[in-house]
Amino acid sequence: MNKKRLIMPTIFLLSIFLMFQGNASYASAEKNDNKIYNGVFIDEVNVGGMTKEEAAIAVDNFVQSLQQKELAITVGENAAKTTLEELGYTYDLSDSIEQAFAIGRSGNLIKRYKEIKDIEQETMVFPLNFSVDDSKINEFITTEVAEFNIKPVNASVSRKNNQFVYTDHKVGSKVNPEKTAELVKNIIFNNWDRMDITLQAHMEEDMPLYTREDVEKVNHKLGSFTTEYASSAEGRAANLANGARLINNTVIYPDEVFSSYEYLTPFTAQNGYYSAGAYSQGKVIDSIGGGACQVTTTLYNAVLYAELDIVERAAHSMTISYTDLSRDAAIAGTYKDLKFMNSTDAPILIEAYTKGRRITFNIWGQDTRNSNRRIEFETVVLDETPPPPDVITEDPTKPEDYKRVTQSAHTGYKTELYKIVYEDGVEVSRTLVNKSSYMAAPRYITIGTKKVEEPKEDDSSKKDKKKDKNIQTEKQNDNQDENESNNLTNPEEHLEADVFWDQDWDVEGYEDE
Repeated sequence: MNKKRLIMPTIFLLSIFLMFQGNASYASAEKNDNKIYNGVFIDEVNVGGMTKEEAAIAVDNFVQSLQQKELAITVGENAAKTTLEELGYTYDLSDSIEQAFAIGRSGNLIKRYKEIKDIEQETMVFPLNFSVDDSKINEFITTEVAEFNIKPVNASVSRKNNQFVYTDHKVGSKVNPEKTAELVKNIIFNNWDRMDITLQAHMEEDMPLYTREDVEKVNHKLGSFTTEYASSAEGRAANLANGARLINNTVIYPDEVFSSYEYLTPFTAQNGYYSAGAYSQGKVIDSIGGGACQVTTTLYNAVLYAELDIVERAAHSMTISYTDLSRDAAIAGTYKDLKFMNSTDAPILIEAYTKGRRITFNIWGQDTRNSNRRIEFETVVLDETPPPPDVITEDPTKPEDYKRVTQSAHTGYKTELYKIVYEDGVEVSRTLVNKSSYMAAPRYITIGTKKVEEPKEDDSSKKDKKKDKNIQTEKQNDNQDENESNNLTNPEEHLEADVFWDQDWDVEGYEDE
């Protein structure tokens, strides 16, 4: 009973005390009514004694200092560097300032008094909500960090001294973007000392697409073809050998496309080419790289027998002498190219060489075709156009008895090439391979028109000389007819690059024979 009587007065006295103290504190607070009480922090920023506007500026300055911190991601001894600002590092104040300002200002007098006294003893911290731009982190990793990836190397194969030489593959290493991004965000959001950041990228092995086991499957000849250039001049012969050198031992992996243009160009002396004859508007010119079309034509036929997919092929503008119609493949500038795809399941190897004025291409790979299967190719002539009349050019610097064929006539053709498949000697399919058109072209002849004055002579001398001249003219005509006949049967004996040339092609480069 006595205890109860003592408790009631004590509570009453405490209330009176708190009222006076609270009023005193409240009166003091009225002097700084627009400022946050001391002892309040937003993240690491002490906002006590600041207005809400001042607190917002202080927090923004703090975050800007964080944005300038450097992030370095290392790969071995290399490092890619950026700043958190470049990764989209930012914050959201949300209602942190309002909550900080509300301390000591909400609730009854006792609650406000208690909050003010609590922050005097122990600071109150309101968090900031930070975020980063995932797309910017991913872009930084996949572009700058991934530059230090060690690329894998496919196994390869070549032919030396009629033997296969197989090369082992090499395993690479590459950055795992997802796992590396997780490492970055884990440090920033969970374990960051607010200093510059250095971390090691998450690496993993990068296996090549084709291993030693894959290239060892290259041990069968899928297709082969040879053409001759016995009558070619030395420059053209050298160009054929150079073309074979540039393509020899090329490995093409499944689904890859081979472009002759990419391997043979540029047609320059620095790339091993020599001048060889070519025609421009009916005149003989020198063209660096003459003979490249025989390289691509020979390769085209080897590819046909290997039964690979032809992606691009163009016929010559006029007929050529070293292969049948529709079985040629021209290369000229950037508008005529031979392209084909490795449509097999294993790598293929292109072997090329010249020997005894013959150029040979072999396509090696894994042969999965049945042994009872055989293929042949047949050219069908659909239309034939005779050459136009001769084109005669007069040369006033040459004597009247001068006559020279500068370009032999060409018959025009429209043709088709068919692939015929036999099994056990019986034809099972006939497929159209290509359609080709070759222009007809006239014979170009240059004659002299310059008159030669002869000294006066007596009648007997004139008769003897006229007789000798007639005999000489007959011999010249006989020789000319023989030369023209040879030119028609084998144009290479007349000119190594005997083709028609359109003026519109001058910007692209010459199409040789």
